[in-house]
Amino acid sequence: MILEPGEVVLIRIDFNQTPGGKLRPAAVLLDTGDDDFVAAPVTSSFRTSRFDVPISEWQAAGLNTNSTIRAHKLTVLAKAEIVRQLGRLTAPDLRALAETLRHAFTLKPGP
Repeated sequence: MILEPGEVVLIRIDFNQTPGGKLRPAAVLLDTGDDDFVAAPVTSSFRTSRFDVPISEWQAAGLNTNSTIRAHKLTVLAKAEIVRQLGRLTAPDLRALAETLRHAFTLKPGP
């Protein structure tokens, strides 16, 4: 299975404090065709970081409520842990995510 950037998946994520993990949505950023992929977590909790990207069309992304992508909390996840695909980011939401990632990872030369 090859995942496309902008897909939103429901995935089991292991946490140290939670045996068996929890189901969480994640936005796919990169899949190079192997057993894992790069993703950004999606949360319904209000955040205030400049690297949080509100999902304007959260229903199209298959989410149950207004949500935000945490673009500065990237992770590599195993495809085997995907429970199901929820939906896709719309073009405007995907552009906003791409712009935030460009801003976050622009290396500025030192003084």
